[in-house]
Amino acid sequence: MISLVFAAGGTGGHVIPAINMADFITSKAPHWKIIFIGRENSFEERLIAGKYQFYGLPLNRSADLKSKKFLSSVKKSIDILNEIKPDLLIVFGSYITVPVLISAVVKRYSFWLHEQNVIPGRVTKLFAPLSTGVAVTFSDTKKYLGDSSKIFVTGNFIKTELLTLDKENCKKELGFQTDRKLLLITGGSQGAMRINMVVKEIIPQLLANGWQILHQIGEKNYVEFVKDIPIEEWVNKGYNPVPFIKNMEIAIRASDLAISRAGATTISQFLVAGLPAIYIPYPYAKDNHQRYNAEFVVKRGGGEIIFENDLYPDLLFQRIMNWDDNKLLEASSACISISNPYGREYFWNLILETLEGRN
Repeated sequence: MISLVFAAGGTGGHVIPAINMADFITSKAPHWKIIFIGRENSFEERLIAGKYQFYGLPLNRSADLKSKKFLSSVKKSIDILNEIKPDLLIVFGSYITVPVLISAVVKRYSFWLHEQNVIPGRVTKLFAPLSTGVAVTFSDTKKYLGDSSKIFVTGNFIKTELLTLDKENCKKELGFQTDRKLLLITGGSQGAMRINMVVKEIIPQLLANGWQILHQIGEKNYVEFVKDIPIEEWVNKGYNPVPFIKNMEIAIRASDLAISRAGATTISQFLVAGLPAIYIPYPYAKDNHQRYNAEFVVKRGGGEIIFENDLYPDLLFQRIMNWDDNKLLEASSACISISNPYGREYFWNLILETLEGRN
């Protein structure tokens, strides 16, 4: 029986693609054994532990790589690999995977890396030369890594089934009118206070100009945000504020334009669904990777960028109103043309090639 070890943690951008890929493999080879390694007592443990066997390492932040926790994590990783004897490791970057990768190198286990962002992270850069191969989301990533024969542009590992449903049906399912444009506003799963505050100033104008709005505010900020707005009046005109969007794929497919951060998974979903966006990159991301993610799409006609320092209500309102039907249609086509909806299938075939002769 084939045993695979997935190593992922730290952010949803690493964990969600890992779970999606693991689920896809399970659908193809239900007899294979899949094990996850992440942070102990973490959100990834809560997401994964009910589905797959999970081992937690005592790392909580990148600074722990300089502490005793790092050495204990390497030892625990070696113990896990000795116990599992995996046929292959699949690693999704971030500091949490460093002890796992060191252990794999020491024990001479084969591993694949997956890089979600245009600019590869330090873990990917460091371990790519020692890997079996690197699967990347964006074609531009290849120029930042060495041996091009090891680099494969698979796209991100997203669930594409819901992202290609009928747009009108998705609008109906979410309670929106099908003959009005829908604006999706999201600052990520936690929300983004700066985006929320700016958007709040222009919601009445947007509603008056025919837009419907689905606004993911973030669970931490929701109560504070809605307490001082005329929520009943706005809702009656087509505004729906929520702490968290549980069926995000349906929301993305229903929408005509998005205002969003520029995480790699979010962008991958937008592209497959043909959803143009006004990207507002998170300015404090490591290596400014969200800016480069957004620029990849914008250069190809799939949206535009407003940097957070330039984000003010008047500018944002003007930019949104510039998106007429023709511009939306052209940008939607551009998104689809650069999307990669078959990332899981492509990577599955790479796994089979790596494990050729084993079952």
